[in-house]
Amino acid sequence: MPPTRREFIKGVGLALAGLVLARCAPSPTLPGDTSARGRLRACWLRFDWLAEETRKGWEGNDYEGAREQLLKEHSTALDELVSAGELTRVVADEIAIGYGAAAYHVWRSNAPITCYEPMMIDYQPTSAAQLVQQAAALDELARGGSLDAGTVTTAQAAIARDLAFLSLSDAGRQALYEKILAGGSPYPDFADVPLDVAPEEIEAARYLVELLLGE
Repeated sequence: MPPTRREFIKGVGLALAGLVLARCAPSPTLPGDTSARGRLRACWLRFDWLAEETRKGWEGNDYEGAREQLLKEHSTALDELVSAGELTRVVADEIAIGYGAAAYHVWRSNAPITCYEPMMIDYQPTSAAQLVQQAAALDELARGGSLDAGTVTTAQAAIARDLAFLSLSDAGRQALYEKILAGGSPYPDFADVPLDVAPEEIEAARYLVELLLGE
């Protein structure tokens, strides 16, 4: 039986913890595929490097250099994939939104500044963090060859929901929060928040899962 979304999130969290413990030192580059697709994948697997560089950079007054570097590399790779016809621009934009949110979350979590501004409900840190976890966990699980078709399907659905939320406009996000607040507490976990997932978000999630699995 394929794992539920909750089980998958729990699983990727455990896999991420093991992955972090297994890595002695983060690396700024990954060897191997230097194609646009390979470089895009490398960006999604360098959040540990971004965390370390953020902590070091703050001491050297280079507050956002590492994040800006990754965002530029990610954007360049996406543009090349669009030009080559491997991705449509609308799907590439969804992937860019997800990566930007994930990179910001890693940067914000490792910079010695105040945390996210407190809100009664705020699902953005959760959705961004899950993208970071899923990237690391899918890579690690793929190395062990332990992903079955059901798990892949669940991963795609989870990432598609993350992208659907992160792609909401400010007005759309506010409307969602107001609807949830009107229902009263206890407020739902992010996994239970109703979201409309667009076809381009489904396609972006499919592409990302295949990318992170090295397919």
